Formats: sequence, C-alpha cells, structure tokens
Amino acid sequence: MMQDGFFNSAPLWLIVPCIFGALVLVAWIGTIVRGHLRPDPHDDASEGYLLSAALALLGLLIGFTFSMALNRYDTRREMLVQEANSIGTAWLRAGLAEGEPGEALRRSMHDYGVIRLDLARSPNPDAVEDNTGKTQVQLWQRVRTAIATMQPPLAATLVTATTEMFDAASSRRWEREARIPALVLDILIVSALISAGIVGYVLGGSGRRHALVTGLLFALLSLAITLILDLDRPWTGLVTISQVPMESAVAAMH
Repeated sequence: MMQDGFFNSAPLWLIVPCIFGALVLVAWIGTIVRGHLRPDPHDDASEGYLLSAALALLGLLIGFTFSMALNRYDTRREMLVQEANSIGTAWLRAGLAEGEPGEALRRSMHDYGVIRLDLARSPNPDAVEDNTGKTQVQLWQRVRTAIATMQPPLAATLVTATTEMFDAASSRRWEREARIPALVLDILIVSALISAGIVGYVLGGSGRRHALVTGLLFALLSLAITLILDLDRPWTGLVTISQVPMESAVAAMH
C-alpha cells in the first residue's frame, strides 16, 4: 500500500509537489482523452454535474480522513497530559516514604520523567521506549524497598500511583503505533487522482481558461492531503504536540 512506502517515509516538503504533479499529470491525460474522443458539446451540462459529484465525494473523503487524523492527534495530546499528571502524582506519593528509600525513589522518578520527556525529542523513539522499560524495572524495585517502611494504606497509594504511571506510558506507546488505516489513505489518493482526471476531461474543452483555477484547486488538494499525512506522524511531522505538561511535571520534581 502507498502509505507503507513513499507517503509514510518521505519528507513533507517532497510530498506536496509530488501530489501536485501527479494531479496535474492525470488532469493532462484526461484532457488528451477528451481530445481523442471529441464528445458532443451538448454534453457539457451533464459533464458539469459529473465533475461536481466527483469533487463533492472527494471533499467528503478528505473531511472524513482529516477528522480521523485530528482525533488521533487529540488523543495523543490527552495521553501526554495524563502521563505527566501520573508522573507528578507518583512523585508526590513517593514523598510519603521516609528516609533514604523515599529519597532514592523520588530521584528515580525524576529521572524517569526526564526519559519520558526525551520521547518527543529523540530521533529514535524506540530506543527511548526500551530505556523506559528498563527504568520501570528499576523503579519497581525501589518501590518495593520503599513500601517496606510504610504503613499499608500509604503503601497502597504509592503502588497504585506507580502502576498508573506505567500504564500511561504503555498507552502512549501503543497510541503512537496507531495510524490511519493504509487503505483509507490509498482510497483518498486514488479518489483525488480520479477527480483530477475528470477535471481535465471536463475542462479540457475550454482551453486554458481554467488553467489557473485548476492549478489552485490542485494546490489546495495537495496541501489538504499533506496536512492529513502530517497529523498522522506523531513525532516526525510539522504539527507536533506541545511538551509543556511533561516539562512542567519534571520541573516540579525538586
């Protein structure tokens, strides 16, 4: 599928002209086909209806796919806030443990927060996730040491906060793996190309009068599709999630 290849790995600045060029090429092919078929000029009205229907359907597909990408973006943002809050809560409850075990646990949770903050900055998120897993094992050992000196009710709150912190990290990881289904993007790209062919076929009989407007239409379509692809890239796109909640949580752990 196309998403698994070019559209999934190519830089956005390259995708825009490629989509635009493909739309122009298909429209040009549509114009050539019209020149060979020489349709009846009286069919212009029915062809206009066909063009309107094709563009309306393409608009619905773009709106549907954009909504799906935006929902995933909002979900990732909410999960970031949830994880930042869970780390802050776990650090506060680690303060209930007295002595060196409590101090060591809070230092480890601060280091854990720094690791999670690096997730959005690192060029290799998978390496950060691996480091997260190793740090969680060490943190759990420190939690077991700390709760040995705590009263059972307080120990239970610390254990709960720590497991919620781990669960939040796991949820973020799998949400990062969740992408718009490749088939949806493939259908969107194919629909855009077919619509461009219809535009070229229908407007091919009018010469160059609609060339500027058609070019602007293809530019808008290219930007809209690229924006969808950008929203579907959790870490490498231009539209990224603000790390302020995680930064604030780490900064508060003095």
